[in-house]
Amino acid sequence: MAAESPDHPAITTVGADGSYHEVTYQRLLKDVSGLAGLFSSWNRDMDGDAVICCPASVSIETAKITLAALCADVTVFPHAPLIDTQVLSNALSHAGLSGHTRRVRIPGPPETDQGPGAAIHLTRWELPSDGRRPRYLLATSGSTGIPKLVPFWNFGGYDPRAVPDIVFRTCKWRSGQKQLIVLPLYHIGTVAALIQGVLDRNQVFLTTRQHPEELLDTIADHQIEWLMLTPNYMRHLLPAAKRHPERLNSLNGVLHTALPCPAPLKQAWLDLLGGERVFEMYGGTEGVGVTVINGSEWTEKRGSVGRGLLTEVRIGDARGLECGEDGIGKIYLRRFGASARTRSATPWLESTSDGFVSLGDMGWLDEDGYLYVFDRAANQTATASGVTWLGRLSLVLRTHPDILDAECVALTDAGRVEVGMLLVTRDPRAVPDLAELKRFCATQVGGHAFPRIHLQVDEIPRSEIGKPDATAIKAIFDSLSPR
Repeated sequence: MAAESPDHPAITTVGADGSYHEVTYQRLLKDVSGLAGLFSSWNRDMDGDAVICCPASVSIETAKITLAALCADVTVFPHAPLIDTQVLSNALSHAGLSGHTRRVRIPGPPETDQGPGAAIHLTRWELPSDGRRPRYLLATSGSTGIPKLVPFWNFGGYDPRAVPDIVFRTCKWRSGQKQLIVLPLYHIGTVAALIQGVLDRNQVFLTTRQHPEELLDTIADHQIEWLMLTPNYMRHLLPAAKRHPERLNSLNGVLHTALPCPAPLKQAWLDLLGGERVFEMYGGTEGVGVTVINGSEWTEKRGSVGRGLLTEVRIGDARGLECGEDGIGKIYLRRFGASARTRSATPWLESTSDGFVSLGDMGWLDEDGYLYVFDRAANQTATASGVTWLGRLSLVLRTHPDILDAECVALTDAGRVEVGMLLVTRDPRAVPDLAELKRFCATQVGGHAFPRIHLQVDEIPRSEIGKPDATAIKAIFDSLSPR
């Protein structure tokens, strides 16, 4: 690509002030090749067992490090920049890597933590070698404890038949498009979007502009055609998008993933963009399979996350056996072509003897094969007043017109379990009407036990992609007195 179009912009960074800097194919080739040579020398020094641990931001530096490691055939692990050191060490150890890392620095002036000269870490494999290493590692969200590392084996080489992959192709991706990345470059979707975007001759835009008006400016000014969002980003962006819908005219496809999307929020985006430009994907970092649905289908199958895309879907009982019709059970996925290596790399997931794997979610299938996700199995919480599904109740609360955000967590005190509820009201001065909220939830989730403990806060602690930080949420309850 650099030989054919040396001056064509490959990656464009958009700064917080709106300024932008283009990196051409020729420049990208030079920088990535130089880094690849450095990484190869590090790998030789560690007898081929090196793993590059890179604090990943939405930046050209993270993009170059990731691409260079793939070129050098050295395993790379892009991870959340603010991950706790001990949590990172434990995650590495559990994955068969040394929990001890060595700090190294990429040559260049130490401008910022993520700029040229930024420090990264090297670690090494500790398990006996079979002569093969994954191309890169990604961490699960870690919402249930220590993040788990998932190996990816087949995404280092370029095969024009597989770029773009079937998921992106289904979601209105076009070769040579202008593509915006706003989600962090340690999430499975954005890592894939970066690699495939560069290989598919897209002009990839990277931006840290998070203010809704500024993000809309980026989309309109650069005529962005495709991007990925999460429901949390969609919620923050919606008021500005409603004020300036014309700023979204260039978009061909918006794909959202990572979290359940409240139906009113989804409907609002469909009203803005139409059913043929909004897509939703359900899956996991572990790559065991995906479902996809477009907005027009969702209008007919409200609440569904779609049908399997090169994926078989099964609703199973506790043993993984297929449930009868209309039954809620555990969701199992089987990706076409999945190997035993793929399943053995994620031993924390439940799997069946015939190759189906569960991400731990509960749901059901309708008569047309559309999947509906109910909640995570681990979110079922039994209290003295009854059973609560924490994720489902949180999602329903977020659909109430007076509630901007909500999360429910299990709180344990002296062996007794209670459910705590964090609420963010649309009007910060308003006090939530708990009786009204209880009636509202009862109409949608039936016999759920409604939380007796609640706190009204300005903001709920979430990760960069919007997943709730359960540890931080519980700390809030420990430090504040419920109203």
